[in-house]
Amino acid sequence: MKYNHEVGIRAGLCAIGTVLILLALPAAAQSPSPAQARQWCFGTDKVGDDRRLAGCSAVLQANPSNALALANRGEIFRRKGDAERALADLNRAIDLEPNDAIAWYNRGIAYDDLGNRDHAIADYTRAIRLKPNDALYYNNRGNSYIGKNDYAHALADYDQAIKLDRTFALAYFNRGTAYREHGEADRALADLDMAIKLDPNYGPAYGNRARIFRDKGERARALADFGKSLQLMPNNDRDAYARANMYFDDHDYPRALEDYDRAIKANASYAGVFNARCVTRAILGQLQEALADCEQSLRMRPGDPYTLDSRALTYLKLGNLDAAIADYDAALSAKPELDSALYGRGLAKRKKGDADGAERDIAAAKAVNAGIADLFARYGVQ
Repeated sequence: MKYNHEVGIRAGLCAIGTVLILLALPAAAQSPSPAQARQWCFGTDKVGDDRRLAGCSAVLQANPSNALALANRGEIFRRKGDAERALADLNRAIDLEPNDAIAWYNRGIAYDDLGNRDHAIADYTRAIRLKPNDALYYNNRGNSYIGKNDYAHALADYDQAIKLDRTFALAYFNRGTAYREHGEADRALADLDMAIKLDPNYGPAYGNRARIFRDKGERARALADFGKSLQLMPNNDRDAYARANMYFDDHDYPRALEDYDRAIKANASYAGVFNARCVTRAILGQLQEALADCEQSLRMRPGDPYTLDSRALTYLKLGNLDAAIADYDAALSAKPELDSALYGRGLAKRKKGDADGAERDIAAAKAVNAGIADLFARYGVQ
């Protein structure tokens, strides 16, 4: 996961006349005086997004060509997820003031939010031409290059960002993440170590460092870093899911289930997490709950062979052999060498009295995975 750095709102002064707010806003953000509108739109102190939006809209009601108010309001629209209005304001701001590096930069972030990497890169490049010594611009352009799988240009931009600012923890994090994804684990580890040294409360850096330790087989260090990440960011669904998978691999199913619960509570939009919780619940004997999770996973990702395999295991443990075999058949139709589906179907056939079919499936499963019988024994099925 890459992170963009956001600059956003800037201070400024402008004249303002009569104010007419046309936006539906909370009571605290309505009808500011002219002075209050300027303060809300341009003030450097902490101003809530709704007040900032109201203030800038009031400024623009009096003077529609105030480039700075347009730029600030565009950034607020972007933060609120209203990309169309954000781009409209930022486009107008740039037309009025084409040498405003921050407006180009913020529009680059808006395009990044929309997944338009080419436009984002073009805007970041324009910002860099106007302000060539700003590390933030290189960092964000590097992220856009990553979005295009252009590692060479991305690494060059991260290098430049770090050269300009040796204390830029985010750039170390992003470069370290790029190194990891590019198979350079040692370089990745060095950069993530530096990001954490510069910012000891940088949760995502702990999470990505944990993945490196995990992949290197240093499970204790990986679990410690995932623990730190989740302490700092309790709703980080990806790190909760990753740690749950580690617990599952260690056969610590109760802890795995706790983390799958945590991941789903934080973000219930991924079919794979429901599938993982389904099989974990099946192993622990929570069979009706497991079926519910598998059904949800299949609604989100119909026909997924791994989820069909998980539901088949649940049916097998419930004693519904025909349903189990039907799901195993469907899973194997999509993935013929899925060892768990072969072995599970073999067990179901054996229980139905089909000894020859059972032995064929079990032998095929063991040819793929010699330890499959031990694995099913851990699942409580033999």
